[in-house]
Amino acid sequence: MDHLTRDDYASALRLLASLETQARQPERFARACVAAMRAWLPSVSVRFDVGDAHPAVRRGELELPLSRRARIRLERRAGTFSGRDRQRMELLRPHLAYLYRQACERSAPASPGQEDACLTPRERDVMRWLSYGKTDADIAQLLSISPRTVHKHLEHIYVKLGVETRTAAVMRVRRLA
Repeated sequence: MDHLTRDDYASALRLLASLETQARQPERFARACVAAMRAWLPSVSVRFDVGDAHPAVRRGELELPLSRRARIRLERRAGTFSGRDRQRMELLRPHLAYLYRQACERSAPASPGQEDACLTPRERDVMRWLSYGKTDADIAQLLSISPRTVHKHLEHIYVKLGVETRTAAVMRVRRLA
């Protein structure tokens, strides 16, 4: 069995770091992903497929499912993928799936629901960063306000949404959006 080397992990991290900035829109992420994968695995054809119908994987192909509807198809014209190639792809797959999910969530149009009606623009900013898993201190730094101000915004948000915890607030806002 082929084992991954430090260089494999390092190059995977570099690839993911370059893609992380592209995870704003699904289409942009898909284009960046195809370009990065082509550079990472030369002599491989890369396709990003989105849709319900996906043809069966043929010999010389490797498929990385990112969601129920999206996948990356890799095709090596000369031969098949080695065990090491498969390990490298499996190393990337969960991270690529996460970045794709983030791109889809960020680009989803916000429905004009109760959230827009009840939260101020600054509270929406706080909630956006909170939903990305940021701490009060992180949010304060990102918004150039004090951590105490962030805490006060969260208190108001909890009351407006009728929740008591950060997690419940994020879940409520996601449900409303």
